[in-house]
Amino acid sequence: MVVCFSGLIFRPAPARSELMTIEIEAVVDLVGDPHGYLEGKIRVGEIITGSYTYDSLTPDSNPWPTLGRYEYHAPPYGIFLSVGGFEFETNPGNVDFFISIENDHPPDDNYLVRSHNNLPLSNGTLIGGISWLLNDPTGNALSSTDLLTTAPVLDDWGFNRLTVNGGTPAIPFGILSHVTSAIPEPGTIMLLGLGGLMLRRRTLKKR
Repeated sequence: MVVCFSGLIFRPAPARSELMTIEIEAVVDLVGDPHGYLEGKIRVGEIITGSYTYDSLTPDSNPWPTLGRYEYHAPPYGIFLSVGGFEFETNPGNVDFFISIENDHPPDDNYLVRSHNNLPLSNGTLIGGISWLLNDPTGNALSSTDLLTTAPVLDDWGFNRLTVNGGTPAIPFGILSHVTSAIPEPGTIMLLGLGGLMLRRRTLKKR
């Protein structure tokens, strides 16, 4: 919307955003596929590569002080995984993706990335859910329910499970794995570096 007063044009300030993309790698621990949806192409020990994207300035939609929930309903937000020639990804036409952060939700800390609506596989197999859960029963991994501005530090978490499921309710399939690497993609690192540089410049100017 543009508002005009006496020849002056005022445009609303753009919404603030901080796009974050975290690249991940994982190792497959277990494959349950009795109906053969995955065509035998995904085996224990194979490497999953992918990433997930969110906005670190998204407001918390949960009122509880120990639980933060950050929801996304449009692209480019969501998750993408690749393994065994298959791609598992959030449906960009119907995004239902969120990150949940629990801090001392007593007493655990939890970090959950989940995509509910996902594209079918290239062979038509339906994907039910894609999720990554980190859990720390000591409650030391997190200090707040704020969204992370970098990748989770994997060594801080005692439980680490990346899960994909799909098929049909009668004959489902499931892939269990654990994430071995989580890092901001190079573009995200550059943005974080530029943000720090701009902050330093503003600080120096005030001196």
